[in-house]
Amino acid sequence: MTELINQAVGILSKGAVLLKNPAISGAVSGMFGWMKDVLGKKSAKEKLELIEQNKHSDDTINTLKANLEFMLEDNDELQKQLADKVGEVTKLAEKEGIKNVTKYNTMTVTGDGNTTLQDINGGNFTFNK
Repeated sequence: MTELINQAVGILSKGAVLLKNPAISGAVSGMFGWMKDVLGKKSAKEKLELIEQNKHSDDTINTLKANLEFMLEDNDELQKQLADKVGEVTKLAEKEGIKNVTKYNTMTVTGDGNTTLQDINGGNFTFNK
């Protein structure tokens, strides 16, 4: 289940960009609509709308991830439904040449303020002190 949720979060994190691609926007919209129905809460729907508008933060994604984990735990039917949605988006994205659509990496770095990251390409990093 963890891998499935990470794949869904990867799509969420790139949601606004994916929605701009006409070849896959229908599948992404379908996945978002499914999540709005399953998660049900007004706050979850608002967070998904923030993603669609590209006005979200990491906290938005992390909250939705936690909600998905809770909803999918011990629910094989919902897991299957989400897997179908993720699979559809992934298949269409690959057909369009979009790679790593389901990748979402989280890294925690602890240090004394002198921590250095190097040789990391294509990443967006947020540092909080």
